[in-house]
Amino acid sequence: ENAGSEIRKAKNGAKYTLAAEHLKNADAELTDLYEELKAFALSLGDDIQLKTLKFYFAFKRLKNFACVEVHPQARKLLVYVKGEADNLEAGFARDVENIGHYATGNIELTIKTKPDLEKAKPFIINSFEAN
Repeated sequence: ENAGSEIRKAKNGAKYTLAAEHLKNADAELTDLYEELKAFALSLGDDIQLKTLKFYFAFKRLKNFACVEVHPQARKLLVYVKGEADNLEAGFARDVENIGHYATGNIELTIKTKPDLEKAKPFIINSFEAN
């Protein structure tokens, strides 16, 4: 509902964010993936907020449960969630607990396709429910 306002605010003198800029530069396929992920995350509860931060978009209830970085050059979304970091699928999910990154969460999910997004949904739900 307020997807446009994030970018409008940036143009109206609010802080410039790399996250909004990256989303603006993403191709249609990547933008669609982001919009689908956003709709899914927001559908998990009435009290969810979407914050546009400098490097990522944060979906939060009390705390962030999913942080999304848009990478237009690599044509992928990186989603950071909190959860159990065992039995992660190589190339899709990795434990980033001891690796520096801007977002909150200990698991990094790489989403390049709709099937990747489907695989990510249980991780997002688990992170949301643990929040």
